[in-house]
Parts: sequence; structure tokens; C-alpha cells
Amino acid sequence: MPYELSFTKAVPITDPDQYINECCVGGDIVMNQLLPVLRVKYEDIESNQEDWGWFAWFKEAGSNLAVDVFCDNPDAGEFRIHVTSNVPRFLFGAKVIDTPELEPLLGMVVEAISKWAGQPPQVVRLDAKHMPLARAT
Repeated sequence: MPYELSFTKAVPITDPDQYINECCVGGDIVMNQLLPVLRVKYEDIESNQEDWGWFAWFKEAGSNLAVDVFCDNPDAGEFRIHVTSNVPRFLFGAKVIDTPELEPLLGMVVEAISKWAGQPPQVVRLDAKHMPLARAT
């Protein structure tokens, strides 16, 4: 199941007009911290801004992996990151499930954010509909 990381780090915003919505503000700065780490292990990473935040999507061993960044409060620098895995299903679309690739990805993201933010993020395990289940760390 997916994980949600939450942390606070004020980031400098030089051009607020570049963001689609408030939930996107500063997500590019967070993603710029994660992409070099992700590129060490993963190839063909697609990353961009959507109306809900920023994403990095890629594949490994038949699993689709995602790191999605959302800003909850741009002034305070409050962010959430969803780390998910899913497997494609013929005719039914992808199904969000734990895959063996999810835990190493989570570890990479937690480590990168911890170093950058100066403290570990709060990690909560979510169900397939992104609802909290239990604190992971």
C-alpha cells in the first residue's frame, strides 16, 4: 500500500505564477532534491507538474512506481509526498498494491528528505485509496 511522508521546510519561491495551483508551490524544489537520488537507481523517469502537485513516475521489474509531491502550506513549507507502487492489469487498469520495489524506493525518499530537511519526515502507511492506516516510522 502507499506511504505518505510529511515534513516542513521553508523553500524560496521566486516566481509563484509558474505554479498551476497552491498545492504545486515549491513542489519543484522538493522534486529537484529527489530526482538526482532516484536517477541513480531508476531510468526513464517522467516528472512534471499537474494541477494536484508534482510527480516522478517510472518502472522497475514490471511495477509502476510513483513519487508525488503536494504542498499543504506554501508559506510554512509544509509538504506531503506519496510513494506508491502498482501493477498494470489487462483491461482493468493498474491496481495499487505493495510490490517488492516499494520498500527500497521509500527508503531512498526518506533518506533524501531527511538529509535535505534536516530531520526525518513523518511516515504514515495509507490504504489503496490514500487513507491513513498506521504510522510506519
